[in-house]
Amino acid sequence: MHKIIYLFLLVVLVTSCEQNNYSPFLYILDHDAQIVETDVEVALSGNLVFTPIVHASQMIVNWGDGSKITEFVNRDSAVVDAPPLKPLRYTFASTGNYTVNFRAIKITRLDISIDSVGQPINQLRLTNCRHLKEFSSVGQVLKSVNITTSGLKNVNFSNLPAMENFTISQCDSLSRITLDNNAILNTISLSNNPLLSATALNAMFQQLPPAKSDTRTITLSNNAGDATCDKAIATQKGWTVNIE
Repeated sequence: MHKIIYLFLLVVLVTSCEQNNYSPFLYILDHDAQIVETDVEVALSGNLVFTPIVHASQMIVNWGDGSKITEFVNRDSAVVDAPPLKPLRYTFASTGNYTVNFRAIKITRLDISIDSVGQPINQLRLTNCRHLKEFSSVGQVLKSVNITTSGLKNVNFSNLPAMENFTISQCDSLSRITLDNNAILNTISLSNNPLLSATALNAMFQQLPPAKSDTRTITLSNNAGDATCDKAIATQKGWTVNIE
């Protein structure tokens, strides 16, 4: 009887461990978590390697392919000027579309430019990345970007010709958004960005691609420059500007 109970407990323990290995977010509490989520398209069987650059004190990565999650810890993160975590390298088993989730503490740099990661990324979501200072997405095929709470002062969306929409909210440091070569961009939502002035909004309006026969919309809510920005700059290009 004791042997049966012992074997039962052993099976429960092993099963629990296996489930934990596949469960994301084991060690980082919600109030500490800074989240980067990317939709990666691995299209070539001859190139299955994904190498994003993420500087953080620690992080847990769910690669989105059913494999075990991976934890990275920078043991010297408390030391001033300590080196960041090394660039990540992961090889997918096959081609496909994968949602890769990084749950981290103190992300300071994110580089998902095509030359760095080696794979096209369609969508990017940043949540609570309040320590993020450097961000690069050069050459990517991003269609949609959602940034909520970030330490970024400048967001540069230049040379992202596939971009269709972006949302930026609750970014206390954001004071500039740069656009260039975003011909099919059609929807922009900006809210609760206290340093996004009228000057910054007007500069962004000037960089908007002209609307043709389609509808293109900017929604502004509770940004510093909403009331005094010059909406005519955007409307003259065929955009609709809504202030809520």
